[in-house]
Amino acid sequence: MLYSIAQVSAITGIAKPTIRFWGKEFAEFLHPQRTEGNQRRFTRADVEIVERINRLIRQEGFTLEGARRKMQSDTIGETIATDPKLEELADAMSDYLLKRLLAKTDP
Repeated sequence: MLYSIAQVSAITGIAKPTIRFWGKEFAEFLHPQRTEGNQRRFTRADVEIVERINRLIRQEGFTLEGARRKMQSDTIGETIATDPKLEELADAMSDYLLKRLLAKTDP
């Protein structure tokens, strides 16, 4: 099911101009489809992203840049968590960095 921007606004309580602005500011995360008349159509996943942006900015007090970074780091974390090879690589890198750090602190 696809939602119009008015429907997304009604669902989330976020003003339409704000949703449009966030669509530009968070274009790497928010991908509404366009109709032939160039109107935005949002998926349920898009609505959840709008709600997440709202929570980060308005409830948790992130700046736009801070919210963007948080979403990027969470996306990277989700990718690592779902890919066993990346998770194994991340663990190996963490072990290596910890050993290097400890080696520097030993007298």
